[in-house]
Amino acid sequence: MKISSVSQQQKNKERYNVFVAGKYLFSVDEVVLAKYQLFKDRELTEAELAEIQEEDAIRRGLNKAIQFLAHRVRSEKEIRTHLAKAEMEEDEINIVITRLAEMKYINDLEFAHLYVRTQMNTTSKGPRQIERELVGKGVVREYIEEALLDFKDDTQLENAVKLATKIVNRSRKSAKRQLQQKLMMELLQKGYTTELAQEATIIALEEFSEEQEQDILGEQIAKLIRKNLRYGPAKCRQKTITSLQQKGFSYTTIQDYMLEHEINFEEEQD
Repeated sequence: MKISSVSQQQKNKERYNVFVAGKYLFSVDEVVLAKYQLFKDRELTEAELAEIQEEDAIRRGLNKAIQFLAHRVRSEKEIRTHLAKAEMEEDEINIVITRLAEMKYINDLEFAHLYVRTQMNTTSKGPRQIERELVGKGVVREYIEEALLDFKDDTQLENAVKLATKIVNRSRKSAKRQLQQKLMMELLQKGYTTELAQEATIIALEEFSEEQEQDILGEQIAKLIRKNLRYGPAKCRQKTITSLQQKGFSYTTIQDYMLEHEINFEEEQD
């Protein structure tokens, strides 16, 4: 078959339409066009046509991958998944990945280091959560372990304390015991170790005094009594104490406060 003409596409200036006997046959990337010298009167065999189309598919995959990488650095697995969604064949994807590696576009070790540094500097995630995310992105354990060394212990503690302090500031109506439990739970969920979560919890609650907890308890008692008055003295007392225990106050602490402040549910109802 002989190429009768070649024309540049209007919407994509990097691609060209190839015509045989005046009819459209296929389109190719400009790099493929130049590599195979696809100009007018060029004779093509069926084998050459298959090779050209295979090369163009790889070139399109390469362009898709580079566009995908333009937004941020990606792991090899992320790129493979992206290309697979574009319905590329596995062998074509393998060739694209090899070429990207040769062009220094893919390096999972560098990706892991960058990911760890980005997460530790811009988020409140602990090392275990970052590790889980890197595993999900297909990075091998060896690379993850090396990259996590960038997340120094003092930085982990600093980040954990910042997170714990935020939690304390938005939980000012809670008892200290409930706050301790909440801090430990959230820090562990964020991927910090038990030891580090405990240390961060202690630091974040250093200024949480007994007087402060007593003030919170008093506010909560007054609020709950107003809410439960309609139930009558006995049930009002029972529901108030139950609610306070659910908020982390111990029964003894509640009783001592009520005695000290002479809180009488009969009088409160009147």
